[in-house]
Amino acid sequence: MEPVLNVGKQCALYLGVVAALAGGVAFFGPLDRTPAEAQEQTIIPLEGEFDMMPRLDAESDAAPKDVAVFYLTGAPAQKMWDAFPMQPVQDECVGRLSKYGNGMVCYGANGDGSAPDEPYECTFGIDMKTQSLILAQDC
Repeated sequence: MEPVLNVGKQCALYLGVVAALAGGVAFFGPLDRTPAEAQEQTIIPLEGEFDMMPRLDAESDAAPKDVAVFYLTGAPAQKMWDAFPMQPVQDECVGRLSKYGNGMVCYGANGDGSAPDEPYECTFGIDMKTQSLILAQDC
């Protein structure tokens, strides 16, 4: 029987391999989950409507319909309303409180204090040619 030499080096090598394997499992383990599950986010089904429309400044009714218009209601709209950083203002077009910015608008309570049909509504458009947010409605 031969004497075992460099036991410390062998143990260090084995421990290094075990640590690398354990680190790999810890690093790659969360990849078997969906991103929302891994980040513990709550996903809410969307409620609302969708349409493809021409730009608001289109010169004719035959203009290409290249703006994707989203109209959201319910819990998703409320989350968007809550996330808007500005204070609501009275929107004279619809008679409701609104939060507007960069092509997106969300509506809250009626300006007169009465309950609206949908407590929260948000709408925005995406210009498919430029892939940017765009105002989807006017007054």
